[in-house]
Amino acid sequence: MSATRKARRIRILLTNDDGIFANGINAVGAALAATYDVTVVAPEGNQSGSSHSLTLGDILPIREVTMPCGQKGFALRGTPTDCVLVALLDVMKDNPPDIVISGCNHGPNVGVDVLYSGTVSAALEGLRQGHPSIALSLDMVHGVEPHHFETAAAVLMEILAEPAFYADLVKAPAILNVNVPNVPLSDIKGVMITKQGFRAYENFVEKQFSPRGRAYYWIAGNSGPHDAKPGSDGYALVSDYVSVTPINLDLTCDELLKPLEARKGLVEKRLAIVTGARGTFGRSAPPAVGAKRSVKIPVAATSPSSTSKAPPAPVRAASHHNGSGSEVKAVSATGVKKKLKH
Repeated sequence: MSATRKARRIRILLTNDDGIFANGINAVGAALAATYDVTVVAPEGNQSGSSHSLTLGDILPIREVTMPCGQKGFALRGTPTDCVLVALLDVMKDNPPDIVISGCNHGPNVGVDVLYSGTVSAALEGLRQGHPSIALSLDMVHGVEPHHFETAAAVLMEILAEPAFYADLVKAPAILNVNVPNVPLSDIKGVMITKQGFRAYENFVEKQFSPRGRAYYWIAGNSGPHDAKPGSDGYALVSDYVSVTPINLDLTCDELLKPLEARKGLVEKRLAIVTGARGTFGRSAPPAVGAKRSVKIPVAATSPSSTSKAPPAPVRAASHHNGSGSEVKAVSATGVKKKLKH
């Protein structure tokens, strides 16, 4: 037996939101396959803007295809989040990935882009399922050549070559949102660790009519310039730096927690009025579930001068499960305990 054992190749789940035949995922897939064990599960068509949506009302057909890069992959008729779930819970369940890669996206995912991005959401789903995850995007413009996907793929390879750089992502928990300038690799100036910036959009809805007079809409818009504030993701891109932004699943605005706590009484006063002060506003918390409470049993009153008995009080049984599920004790209004068999 050999004294040394060959190291297992790192397993990668690769997905995207532009579809399995898109140029970005094929450039990345070809680069990764030379070094890593890559499984591709990606949408069969374009799912840009699908965010973190799940397909709940339809089936998810899947088929194995040969990608333009020559690699085999699984095309799923679903969203990027669907793809990650199908991959992790079925396709790769016996050999789970060491890391999830989403991209390379056709266009940047900076600022508020991350709210709509299927690329970023696929990485977030990988994180939610307990796997280190990276979203990769190229700062390109559709229809404006050239598109340097080879630069984005090369940057990703260098990141993966340094596991210490992306260590503790699951513990944080966070993903790395990596945006790469659309320039030749030789023009990349370095890496900036950035905050999520802001980029305004000029959104509009275009209304049209079919030949039969039925209205329909196109949602479109023009993206504004990148955020030029130093330290932002957009600033890194316009400066020809790779932007790396840690993003997590917690959307809480911590800055507002204390101010809102101080002002919540304004709402509680109004609620106390509309509920007739029957609520628990400003009172101590109700007893925990299972806590014993003292209950007074009503007793039917009888008149000394009356020779007839008062009619028995109606039985309103309060059921208490004994924990086994086989018996229920019923306590009537007269305090008599009965055992009811199920």
